[in-house]
Amino acid sequence: MKKIIFAIVCVFSLSGCSDDILNLDPLAESTSSTFFANEAELELALTGVYSGLYMQGGYAMPMQMISDFGGSELGLLRSGGVFGFDEIGAGTHSASSGGIADLYRTLYRAIGRANNLLTNMDKAEGVSQERMDEVRGQALALRAYFYTYLVNFFGDVPYIDFVPGSPQESLLPRTDAATVIDNVLADFQTAVGLLPEKFSVPGRVTKAVALALRARAALYAGRYDVAATSAKAVIDMEEAAGLILYPDYEELFTPAAEGNAEGMLIMPFQEGFRTTQSPTALGSRNRGSYTTFAPSQVLLDSYEAIDGLPIDESPLYDPSNPFANRDPRLHASLVVPQAEWSGIIFESHPDSLTFRNADGTPGGANADCRTVKWPAAFCGYLFKKYTDEPRQMDRNGNSDLDFMILRYAEVLLTYAEAKIELNQIDDSVLEAINRVKERGYGGEAFPRVTTTDQSELRRIIRRERKIELAGEGTRYFDIRRWGIAEKVMPNLVIGRILDPSTATLVPAIDEDGHITYDNSTGQWDVNTDARFPNAQNRQFDASRDYLLPIPQAEIDTYNGLGQSLRQNPGY
Repeated sequence: MKKIIFAIVCVFSLSGCSDDILNLDPLAESTSSTFFANEAELELALTGVYSGLYMQGGYAMPMQMISDFGGSELGLLRSGGVFGFDEIGAGTHSASSGGIADLYRTLYRAIGRANNLLTNMDKAEGVSQERMDEVRGQALALRAYFYTYLVNFFGDVPYIDFVPGSPQESLLPRTDAATVIDNVLADFQTAVGLLPEKFSVPGRVTKAVALALRARAALYAGRYDVAATSAKAVIDMEEAAGLILYPDYEELFTPAAEGNAEGMLIMPFQEGFRTTQSPTALGSRNRGSYTTFAPSQVLLDSYEAIDGLPIDESPLYDPSNPFANRDPRLHASLVVPQAEWSGIIFESHPDSLTFRNADGTPGGANADCRTVKWPAAFCGYLFKKYTDEPRQMDRNGNSDLDFMILRYAEVLLTYAEAKIELNQIDDSVLEAINRVKERGYGGEAFPRVTTTDQSELRRIIRRERKIELAGEGTRYFDIRRWGIAEKVMPNLVIGRILDPSTATLVPAIDEDGHITYDNSTGQWDVNTDARFPNAQNRQFDASRDYLLPIPQAEIDTYNGLGQSLRQNPGY
């Protein structure tokens, strides 16, 4: 079934027109009167809408992962072909950035496909009403999903929900973001009423998926009542929808867990059809990878100690032995020095000029050593999630490991955050957080959250989202909707301290989870301390960078046809 779906996607993608067509014009798909004639053609068109889920940038990596590495403080991102997130992190992006234009165009192309199906699907004959409802519900939910990204990246955007007859009809002014969100939430709600709880074919948008995406969109928009209600509806149908928390957090992001019931909406891959290059982008250079995407010291220091306290508060944290007594999700998500990974013992210390195989035998020159060029020379860690260790060990740069766009753990955290912001704190809020934490600790004893203080719970839920969902595409939006991007982004993104055994000071972590590495005595300052490699400079202009620019090519297209399109402030 997976191969059949991929084949249909490949065939359908051939019907697209040139990228020279106005990006807002959804006429990139057939609208002839001879199409949409039967159920098979509806399915073909619907699969084309699903193909919009493939938002891939450099190394064919999912856009969501790229955004977290380049658009937040959690990772390092090598430049080139990454939807502009390398420029966004550096603060050098502009309305002429090609990657941002690609992102804008990709989202509108997907919206155009959905509009095409929704406008023309009633032409089909011999299709049951139940099936028509299912197709309409999926198309509505997917269109709303694409608009959720569009409005959160760009703010006010032209809202189009029809198939224009000419490019001129597509020249709509920007609709204010609040109205776009109104439409998004309404589409999701309509879809909920049309969709079943389960499909016989996996990977489809169900009632629970539409509700969960609605909860996410509402949370991002600060509409906490809608977010809480929608997320709670998903939780209430957990058994009927077959949702679970996969018991092993580390295994969840490996081939062994593919098809698991926690993944609610996925970006599916299949060897021979469509793959990612995650082993090349994320893995060890001693296994032929490039370590193009790497975790930062900030991410590592964000994992709490096993007593549930941040490392600047916990008596269990030892800066000279920083990887001990930590939340197990640290080692499930990151490869740290001396850890066994892909058949080797990973080591990034500059004195480690050779590496060892996992069996202790010599492995040769150490390409992960911090004396080699960026990024391996600076980050000191590897990102483990989605790296596809078996493919890396085989030195196969491609992976068909599916990427989870949405998983059930996020729904639980969405519910908890929305209720916390509403100050409607009860046992259900604590249960939602504790279920996620307990799974992260592998079902063993874990530091249960018991406080009902709103401020403290806000701090806990934000840290929980930061580590549970690291690298999954939520951090980019979280730091912007919380209004803390201007605090956490404009800093040096540092890698591992050269020699942890010399570390005596503990970084400071404030109420927003922002981590700083300097102190009043000057004993530890990342700007001057040679023990800290300054891997990348990040900049953030609060007057403009909470939104991306409308691509200049779009504005020029409007101008060329006698119209105008307003740019975001600062660009």
